[in-house]
Amino acid sequence: MFDVKKVRRTLIWSTPLFLGIAASCVLVTWYALIPAVQGVASLAPAVRIAPAAQLTPFTAFTCLMVIAMGAMRAIPTSDSRIKKFERFLTYTVLLNTLVLVLIPVTSVAQRFYMPSVGYSMCSELQGNPTMWFTDWVRDPAWCVKGKSLEWVNEQGR
Repeated sequence: MFDVKKVRRTLIWSTPLFLGIAASCVLVTWYALIPAVQGVASLAPAVRIAPAAQLTPFTAFTCLMVIAMGAMRAIPTSDSRIKKFERFLTYTVLLNTLVLVLIPVTSVAQRFYMPSVGYSMCSELQGNPTMWFTDWVRDPAWCVKGKSLEWVNEQGR
């Protein structure tokens, strides 16, 4: 069904590509998603939320699944084993699609949830406003034009 030589040639360039995408997704998860969740959970003085960052762990997992599927096609294995991985890959792609569709919902939901836990939106901090993230501060007096998120967190301490 699949030409093994073509699959192997494709793996030469696709494996580093998907590993790079997965690594960048892990970095975004580590440096954007986790600190935002921890900040909201600990009621930090300021939090920067990137709604699209919620997609990155799922995208990283999908990239790793694609690499595994390519390797299974390059090393001909039984069709029953491949079918299981194909079904699992299909579920991960559907989950990715669902999370992608929920990004606008998350953006709207944070505008209702964050004020209820004591945060005010701040579009005056350094690097804001952008469509990629939203800054939230616990005290509106800390929303000073040109100051950084770290400065607000120092003021809160």
